[in-house]
Amino acid sequence: MSAEGTESTDREGQHRRESAKELVQHGRQALKAGERFRARQLLAQAADYDRDNSDAWLWLSATTDDPEEQKQFLEWAVAASPGNAAARRGLALLTGKIKREDLVPDEAAAAATFSAPVPGSTPSVPSEPSAPSEPAQTSVSRTFDCPQCGGRMRFEPGRQDLHCDNCGYAQPVEVLPAAGSEKVLDYTLPTKQAQLWAEAERVFKCEQCGASSVLPPGQTSSTCPFCGSAALVAAEEDAQLIPPQAIIPIQQTPDTIGRRVRAWLGRDPFAPDNLSKLARGGKLAPVYVPFWCFNLTLTAMWRGQIAAGPNRRWVWEDGETTMFYTGFLQLGSHALPADLLRGIGSFDLEKLALYKPEFLAGWPAGAYDVSLAQASLDMRAAVVADASKKLWKQAAPGKAVAELQLVRPEYSGQTYQLLLLPVYVGSYDFKGKTYRVLANGQTGQVAGDRPVDSVKLTLLILLMLAALVPLAIGAYLWLQLSLLR
Repeated sequence: MSAEGTESTDREGQHRRESAKELVQHGRQALKAGERFRARQLLAQAADYDRDNSDAWLWLSATTDDPEEQKQFLEWAVAASPGNAAARRGLALLTGKIKREDLVPDEAAAAATFSAPVPGSTPSVPSEPSAPSEPAQTSVSRTFDCPQCGGRMRFEPGRQDLHCDNCGYAQPVEVLPAAGSEKVLDYTLPTKQAQLWAEAERVFKCEQCGASSVLPPGQTSSTCPFCGSAALVAAEEDAQLIPPQAIIPIQQTPDTIGRRVRAWLGRDPFAPDNLSKLARGGKLAPVYVPFWCFNLTLTAMWRGQIAAGPNRRWVWEDGETTMFYTGFLQLGSHALPADLLRGIGSFDLEKLALYKPEFLAGWPAGAYDVSLAQASLDMRAAVVADASKKLWKQAAPGKAVAELQLVRPEYSGQTYQLLLLPVYVGSYDFKGKTYRVLANGQTGQVAGDRPVDSVKLTLLILLMLAALVPLAIGAYLWLQLSLLR
């Protein structure tokens, strides 16, 4: 085919695609007006003009009450665009993967009207609820008692077993890989479960000694401060929350972390001398911190100026670049500062194990206070920001690029996991001021706040100034000599 013929075919194809978009808009308006027959005619014509118009197939599914026909239209919508979340949710409703009674009100209303949620709709993030005035009553869902002597057992880091502090009995804990425990994000986002988070303090009554203590909001495992008994606790709100899918069992012992923190305190050249000896307190407590972990494929639709031809003429071009994100973490709790958590380094997610309650024996764990819906929005914002930077190198490799913009992101293959990752949390006092310290419970990396020795900092500034003065004088003399010449 000649170049002229190819150009003519491209123009015709573009015209049909634009016409299909207009027909879809008219079809949606007809549906909302209750004109289903007219809507079906318009949407069928749109699908005929452009078989890859996913929204045409999606809205066609709302023009029929036949479940088989709805399913066929939705499958075609997903085939045309695997990232069409509304079509995927519609299929999940038809096949029972999502129950209508589990949907949030907006999604439930849409599902009652159409076979799938309204295209482009995003489950709203609920407003901040008010925490209960009284702590929630809990029940002990499981204790970890030694089968030999009845003593308390706790998970032993490094050995991967439950160990009895009283008689030394050890019970191995099978560690299973967490691969395959990911959940489809599109199926969970429209549900009530995705909008909730832990918000109530809890009263924990120990079954061993009868003592009561108050736990922070959402804490799901505890060690009794009076007798040391370890237990899992459950409150009424837990039934509405997403359970953890995977965990990195704690690897570092408290003694090892203590040594690492003391070494870290003495490592900063601007910290006061003998800080590690003068610091008071410094005991770190372990806790499993909730994180949301996302995997997804991002197709970035971009527009920018590309230098083309031997004369480097700037030409506007449109394109798309696919990027893959795996193991993208979003903090699931407001209890710890995000900047300090970044300081303890990354976790090796290849070591994720399928969640088991035994890993929490003797080690506190918290539920999330950031909902899945909010975490997914934060994730998308972070991914778009990252992709916008990477596009400068990936959009047109080997060519100069200018005025590049990410016009529209499309997401597909989105999955999530709720992870529990081990962190040691603590603080120390120095000259009447408290400083916070965190440590990675898997790698042992330490981060935190340290005081600065003002004398050392002043000396450094003076030394820098002393080094700059001769350079400034030399530059001045050189300029004067240049002017004289």
